Amino acid sequence: MEVDLIKKNSEVKLKFMDLTYEGLGVAKYDGLAIFVKGALPNEEGSVRITKVEKRYALGELLRLDVISDSRVKVENQLLDSTIPLQHLNYEKQLVFKSKIVKDIFSKSPVLKDSLICETIGAKDAWHYRNKTQVPVRSNKGKMEIGIFANSSHRLIPVDDFKINLPGIDEILAGVRDVLTSYNEKPYDEGTNTGNIRHIVVRKSSYTNEVMVVIITRSKSLFPKSKIIPAIVERFPEIVSIVHNINNKRNSTIFGEISEVIYGKSTYREEILGKSFDITAQSFLQVNIPQAEVLYAKALELLDLKGTEVVLDAYCGIGTISLALADKAKRVIGIEVIPEAVEIAKLNAVKNHVENVVFECGLVEEVIADLETSLDAVVVDPPRKGLETAFVDSLLEMNPKKVVYISCNPATLVRDLERFVEAGYELSEIQPVDLFPQTAHVETIVALHRKDT
Repeated sequence: MEVDLIKKNSEVKLKFMDLTYEGLGVAKYDGLAIFVKGALPNEEGSVRITKVEKRYALGELLRLDVISDSRVKVENQLLDSTIPLQHLNYEKQLVFKSKIVKDIFSKSPVLKDSLICETIGAKDAWHYRNKTQVPVRSNKGKMEIGIFANSSHRLIPVDDFKINLPGIDEILAGVRDVLTSYNEKPYDEGTNTGNIRHIVVRKSSYTNEVMVVIITRSKSLFPKSKIIPAIVERFPEIVSIVHNINNKRNSTIFGEISEVIYGKSTYREEILGKSFDITAQSFLQVNIPQAEVLYAKALELLDLKGTEVVLDAYCGIGTISLALADKAKRVIGIEVIPEAVEIAKLNAVKNHVENVVFECGLVEEVIADLETSLDAVVVDPPRKGLETAFVDSLLEMNPKKVVYISCNPATLVRDLERFVEAGYELSEIQPVDLFPQTAHVETIVALHRKDT
């Protein structure tokens, strides 16, 4: 199609037929794909074209003439960038997430015939996030918290984020108000002035303990002797307040220097009956009830008998490792972040678990030096998937079972192809929704050697 058949700022009528992996509505206009935020399949409406490229265009939804039965009331239009599926009813969100996984598997010549289970949904599709980190900026002369507008650092003030655990939004706003009352100033990126850059709140899903992190540009938080008592008096569930300093002019949230200025250096969470100490920068799934579903499924798929040596790659603070330890003879956890390894060791002691060891280093390097055979392996890598060197070493060790937990179906399929080509079979593929109202989906896959 010639690009000049459709122009930027022109208004066109479209019928939408699908959703992209990011949740954008998809329509065709003279053969050109047009992607529109907020549109659903089977809807029809008018769109203003905002960008035209050779193979696609972007549009802004102006009005709908035909509305999908799957559309629900939008909770907050300002939150489209954080909860882009809020206009789609939850049952259809689960269908959409299953389709994401199925579509990506169908494009693989090796895995295209795989049977994909339907996505396991969350009991609470809204108030599930146990952690939120919000920028602090000036808006109309006031210190505000909120979100950044798309592709910018312009703050949109938000007090109700809709998907946080009950109480988190109130704490965010309360901390902001206390800081304002003592004349602390919000950070200004343009001039590198002001002080308060971010506020982070982490809350346990089960113990009600709360940690607050205040991130500043300077070393000062004044008057600390009054600010801290004011926050704690307002929110007695807070067990830890951490002051983090980030004086770099970049987009990173945390700086390198942290000081505990109230209470403990951790808060306590519970997962599958185990107790975990969580630090300010510990990685932890943000939806604990659904993480428990995910981990319980991993244990079910491994079907351990108590005689196995199991590897937990990318083990973090040991959440999966300690669950495995109840079922295995021995568990080896590998994690590259030293602080996470130390916390994992403390969590093992805290839970009286003695048959797990934690190693610090890159998984592809540590596994190459292991002097033991492995019966089963659990991998839960970041979005980029598994390193080639790690897969090579793992295939050499030839474990009977592998359970792969993935947050990125594309890299999951890429990695699974290597396992299948090396003689493994897929026995179950189960998507799990840990992030309702968003386009993200976790997938858990069980593999076993053909000879087993």
